[in-house]
Amino acid sequence: MSTINTSSFAMRRSWLQGAWLQSNKLLPKLLSHLALILFSFVIVYPVVWMVLASFKSQSDLFSNAWGLPKALDLQNYTIAWQQANLGYALFNSIFTSVGATLLVIALAALAGYALTTFKFRYAVAIFLVFVLTMQAPVPIIPMYVVMVVLHLTDSLLGLILVWAATGLPVSIFIFWGYFQTVPRELHEAAVIDGCSNFQAFMRVVLPISGPAVATVGILEFIAAWNDYLTPLILIRTPNLRTLPLAIQVFFYLFNNVQWGQVFAALTVGMLPTLILYLFLQRWFIQGLTSGAAKG
Repeated sequence: MSTINTSSFAMRRSWLQGAWLQSNKLLPKLLSHLALILFSFVIVYPVVWMVLASFKSQSDLFSNAWGLPKALDLQNYTIAWQQANLGYALFNSIFTSVGATLLVIALAALAGYALTTFKFRYAVAIFLVFVLTMQAPVPIIPMYVVMVVLHLTDSLLGLILVWAATGLPVSIFIFWGYFQTVPRELHEAAVIDGCSNFQAFMRVVLPISGPAVATVGILEFIAAWNDYLTPLILIRTPNLRTLPLAIQVFFYLFNNVQWGQVFAALTVGMLPTLILYLFLQRWFIQGLTSGAAKG
């Protein structure tokens, strides 16, 4: 009888130890998931609230600020589109952001590939210059003087060139980190097969650089899309305003702010970047983490 009790006690003890160890493993996961859920709620809820508020009338917004709209008031979008001139602003933002993004990807990919593939004098010094200028603020007055001298003020081309210049350092750094993970044998094999260095880059290396291209593309597009200061300084013509500038002008257009219409304009400005990130998020994460394990 005592033997049975001893074995039963040992089994309960073993079960309790196993349950304790299992709980020690599950508790950190549970806490981390709860923290992520809370963080996601803090980030997502204001966006959802803004979209819902864009369908509310002014009276509904003030009387029912936290609830669902009583009716989908599409008039907010109609008025915002017309009064804020969102058609021109949307085109200008898409044209300049895409133009700056493509220019940055082309230049940064070539520079990053050259710095990682070829050994030449001052390569390290050139790379350090790009790294040191990553966090350097944009000198507003010299930039404006240069744009005036080049007759690029009040021009969409001027915006593209300024955004491309400011986005190059961090983009070159990202491509440099990614190309560190690409085997050099790919380039050498392409050259042996008769490709020039540029052909090896275009036909072999660039097609497998999707994560880096997506990362640079998202970062540069969002930076250009959300920039308010540069268009404010350079743009004078109303039809050349980008979305942030057009929405700011629309916000101060009336003495009594129509918040539903403002939120409708903000929703229109938010959608392109949200769609872009949703389509490219997998490559974006891969591009940010590429080269992290490179010794």
